[in-house]
Formats: sequence, structure tokens, C-alpha cells
Amino acid sequence: MYNILIAAGAAIVGYVVGALAVSPWAGFLPGILAFVVAFILLARRTGKQVEALFQGAMALMQAGKIDEARTALEAGMPLGKWQILVGEQIHSQLGALDYLQGVGATVQKQYGQAKEKFASGQAHLEKAWSRDWRAKATLAAIHHRQGRTDDAVKALEAASGPGKGEALFWGLYAYVLNEAKRRDEALQVLGRGLAENKESKSLLALQEALANKRRPDMKVLGDPWFQMFPEDIPREKLMEMQGIKTQPRPQKTFPQPRR
Repeated sequence: MYNILIAAGAAIVGYVVGALAVSPWAGFLPGILAFVVAFILLARRTGKQVEALFQGAMALMQAGKIDEARTALEAGMPLGKWQILVGEQIHSQLGALDYLQGVGATVQKQYGQAKEKFASGQAHLEKAWSRDWRAKATLAAIHHRQGRTDDAVKALEAASGPGKGEALFWGLYAYVLNEAKRRDEALQVLGRGLAENKESKSLLALQEALANKRRPDMKVLGDPWFQMFPEDIPREKLMEMQGIKTQPRPQKTFPQPRR
């Protein structure tokens, strides 16, 4: 992008200076050095801008200012013209935000708004980096919620390389298949996941449940699962996240016998 073009310009200048000062062959070394130094400095500057952008958006989301967070992320989109993959990262964040809002709308039975948010999230996530397994898993979750199992499987299979070391990835993959009444395929997927994550207790638990034709408890995947399916968060944990302390149940007392 722009950083590469500017660094290339610096390389040309370095080459010309070396060529004029010594010889055409001598210009290659200063040209290469100029490109490397310029690109590193420019990439570092853009990286700091992107980091500040994401931190600011995250702070807004944590404060419940979702619309402001979205506006901030969209305002940072021009940074994608400066550094490769930055635009893809922003699309990934916007897609995740749309997904969570779509889930919230679904829980509140606002199905029209949910459909709109899922469509927007899909558009963003399809533009995310192909090696971003979490973005592709979120895309698969949207397909699953919309009843497009084959599209969900296609998205997950495409991300099976970068996601192979993550129990959440294989758990989601198996869940999508099992919910579509494709239990045998789900077991095969868990087998693939365990081949990459041999000591994963969560995947072993899911495999045991499916092998015994029981509905698996996806909560064994812990907090990562709740990031994909926040509606599954237990009430006690949700209250804890909101800073609400649960009161212990009062113990039953029985009248003492008269003496």
C-alpha cells in the first residue's frame, strides 16, 4: 500500500545516490537499506495508529457505546490504504460487532434487525484475512444461525489450517454438524481436532457425549464458547460479569422441639 510505495521511493533515491557516488552496482545496497528502514518506520507508525484505534473502540464497547465504537472503526478504514492487512483486521472487528448485535437482537426477538445485522456482519467477515480463523468461525456461526449449514462447513473447512490448534474451532465445527443431524461427520471432525489437540479435555468430553448419542454440553469449552454464543452464558456468570453479587440462598430452619 502507501507504506510500500513510499519505501520504494526511498529505495530509488538510495540507489541513485549510490550509483552516482560510486557505480550502478554499488547503488543496490543503499537502495535496499533505504527500503527496509523506511518500511519498518512507516509500518511501526501505522501499527501504533491501528493499536490506538482498536483500544479506543474496545473502551467504547465496554462502556456500552456500540454505535460510537462502530463509527471509530469505520473512521479508521483509510489506514488500510497505508498498510497491508489493516483493512482486513478492521473488517473482522466490524463483523464481530455486527454478529454480537445480531445475537442480541435475536434474543430480544427483533428478528428483522437481527437479519440486517447478520447480513452486515457476513459482508465484513467475508473481507477479513483468510488466515483469521476466528473471523471465519464467526462467519460460520452466522451461516449456522441462518440455516446455511453447507456454507458454514465451507467456511470452517477453509479455516481448518489456521484454526487447527484451537479447541473452540473444532468444537464449533462439530456443533454445527451435530445440530444439522450429521453426528457421524461431527465425530470425524472431533477426531481431527483431537489429533491436533491430544490433551484437550473439552474436545474429549464432546466426543464422549456424541459417541454415546447425548447432546453435548458446549459449555465445556468455557469462555471462548460464550464469545461465540453469548446467549449460553449461565445466569450466575452473567451477573458476575455485570458486577452483581449473588446472594446465598437462606438455609431452611426448623422449629426446635420444646423442652
